[in-house]
Formats: sequence, C-alpha cells, structure tokens
Amino acid sequence: MSLTALKKEVSRLTLAERIELADFLARKERGSQTARRARIDRRMKAMDRGRKYTAEHLMAVHQALKAVGK
Repeated sequence: MSLTALKKEVSRLTLAERIELADFLARKERGSQTARRARIDRRMKAMDRGRKYTAEHLMAVHQALKAVGK
C-alpha cells in the first residue's frame, strides 16, 4: 500500500481509531521495554558525565526553531 493510499485510509478513521493508531505507532517507534531501558540508561549516564541543558538553552533552541517555522 502506498503512503498516499494509507493516508486516505487513515483519514476515514474515527478520532478514537486515529488515537489508537498514533499510540500503536509511538509504541513501535520506542521499541521493546529492554531497548527503552537501555536508551534511558545511556542518557542518564551522559547526564552524569555532565551532558545537561539549562532551561535558558532549551528556550533559545525553541525560539530558534519557532523562528524558522519548525
């Protein structure tokens, strides 16, 4: 099935069905519980090594993205 055909089919779904589909896709993207735990562990270790962002830095990034329309 092409992406165009899939979009057409999705547009026919009810709101509840689209929400269920979005949840399904999000779960597929996140992967297994084991993989998710491994990702979290890697991120926590990076933070422990000093990889952190301030609220001000995140706000600046947000404003820059907003300025370019993302």
